[in-house]
Amino acid sequence: MKALVAADEDTRNEVLERMVIGARIDVREISAIRKRLRDAQLTPFQVLAKRNAKLVTAAARKRGGEAGEHFKSDLQSFLDGIVDEHKTERLASSDIRVKAGRLLKEFESLFGQEHPDPTKIKAGSSRHALATAHRTLVRLKQGTLIDENVGRKLVRQRHPGFLPLFHLSGKALGEYKDDRVKVRQVPPQHHRLKVLEICGGAGGMALGLESAGFEHVALIEWDKKAAATLRKNRADWNVLEEDIRKIDFRPYRKTGIDLLAGGPPCQPYSADGFGRGKDDPRDLLPECVRVVSEVKPRAFVFENVEGLLHERHADHIAAILRGFRKAGYAADIYRIRAEHYGVAQERGRVLIIGVRRELAGAFRMPPTFPERRSNLGDALVDLMAANGWEGAYEWARERREQPVFDPKGNIIARGVLASAMVTSRGKRRPNETARWAGKGVDIASLRDEAPTSTQGTLKGFRPALTARMCARLQDFPDNWEFCGGKEATATQIGNAVPRRLAQAVGLALFSAMKDVIWDWEAMLWPAKTRVGIPAPPLVPDEIPLGKKAEMLGTSRELMS
Repeated sequence: MKALVAADEDTRNEVLERMVIGARIDVREISAIRKRLRDAQLTPFQVLAKRNAKLVTAAARKRGGEAGEHFKSDLQSFLDGIVDEHKTERLASSDIRVKAGRLLKEFESLFGQEHPDPTKIKAGSSRHALATAHRTLVRLKQGTLIDENVGRKLVRQRHPGFLPLFHLSGKALGEYKDDRVKVRQVPPQHHRLKVLEICGGAGGMALGLESAGFEHVALIEWDKKAAATLRKNRADWNVLEEDIRKIDFRPYRKTGIDLLAGGPPCQPYSADGFGRGKDDPRDLLPECVRVVSEVKPRAFVFENVEGLLHERHADHIAAILRGFRKAGYAADIYRIRAEHYGVAQERGRVLIIGVRRELAGAFRMPPTFPERRSNLGDALVDLMAANGWEGAYEWARERREQPVFDPKGNIIARGVLASAMVTSRGKRRPNETARWAGKGVDIASLRDEAPTSTQGTLKGFRPALTARMCARLQDFPDNWEFCGGKEATATQIGNAVPRRLAQAVGLALFSAMKDVIWDWEAMLWPAKTRVGIPAPPLVPDEIPLGKKAEMLGTSRELMS
């Protein structure tokens, strides 16, 4: 309790959110969350600068006195003098060589004279940073750095020899002018990153990662109907209908996988699956650890339900995280909500994300976009009206204006979101039925068609959802086709990861691996070619019903 009270507001809020869903939090966990949130305020290069500057402090502590501060001050002055230098020959001048020689003496007094070849050390480690810095100073003293084809690639362009020098000075790379242009579209083919996806389901995560610049080496899905859905919609995807527990993933290591992704079964951690966790035979998280260890990707992301954080699973999840860390990854658990990315659904998810240790500090969760919040009415109005139900527009207006309350009864928004998607055709739990009924939807069954005008006149009528409506609420494209009957389709849709949510996470991982600055709005909501829409008559009732639905559908496309 003392640690919680002493924590900053952001840390306290996240801890309390986790406790609400049953997570067990101790002092170490509070400290880890505080550190992660604090680092998230820095750029990845600022984190590296902070870490490497500590090396100087630690080395100086052994010598005593102010040697460390003198070195950092001298190094900063030296770098400030050459950071904007564009003449290559200037690097070989006697002035630069003399200053580099003095710095080299200070460096060796702190860190020693013997340093290995940095090309033979694991990138991202402290030893690698020191070895690279030492080699750069040696070559600057000799005047031979220009032989490495430096040209105009000085610090501004991220010449690798200068990065550790900047970080050892305690100055982050982002503290000087960075004139890189924000990327607004998916990179060309030769810049795509390779992804291997397990437990691919119906393709929600795959679509999002594809939109984030990843190219699938393979998608593995054991359910034959879900695998058929993937093949039907993406004939060029390499879909493997296999059980991951029976696959040797070591051959994939040779292909240089950048990202391993997947949504292992959530039933072991959900209320529907009785929350048996590690005792549930469907639990594949230990297999995820094995796959990561065998593939050795640069990063991984696994999606699951919030029940994963419940106290009863704490020891099991801690063991899973230890397994990832033992495999060489900095791994952590993050929470994310679909409505923050324009998805009209109350869907909270947990992500287990890990990056190789040399990328530690480079990953940032994507920004949220609460201003893009949608609602159930606007998301489905054209589909509700598609079969002639004239009350669809009034239904949509009511959903759009319906207040949303917090646990204390305060109105926090207007425009209700869909509840968690139904994954089967079985009997609904009473609270689930009541929750949907409060949003004007009958969830008793999955309908084949949208409501008709005749149905709309019945007393107490509430519209039911079709598979296409459910798919849209999960952010699938309207032309995405599902294989199998109603139950198989409902299960595929309900278990999916919303496309735009997956895209946002994919963009964040791509940025960590490629150091790309995204124009997030342009990437998540790309501008569409505007089409001409005839001006409606002044009297709304004169608009034909079919035309009204068509216009609303076109308007929705433009707004999205």
